[in-house]
Amino acid sequence: MTRWVLLAALVACTPRLPPHATAADAERANVALSELADGRAMVIKKCGNCHRPPQPTAHTAAEWPHSLDEMATRSNLDGEQRRLIQLYLTALAR
Repeated sequence: MTRWVLLAALVACTPRLPPHATAADAERANVALSELADGRAMVIKKCGNCHRPPQPTAHTAAEWPHSLDEMATRSNLDGEQRRLIQLYLTALAR
């Protein structure tokens, strides 16, 4: 029984990374898959420094730009980093 509790605690504490974008996601968003992959990497690198990287489904595509406005300065995002992050999050949003 103790093993199961320990295993459950470890799984619960494991950071959940944002999903990888697929070719279908890129086609639907009309962007290159490589840009979505770069955006995901930026989410993990820049957002994951202070907290768990956000899941794209945490907000709608329309909500993400405002959320990014709030965090871009704190995260020291340059224009290209912000663009890639927004592209990724909005393409995979709910």
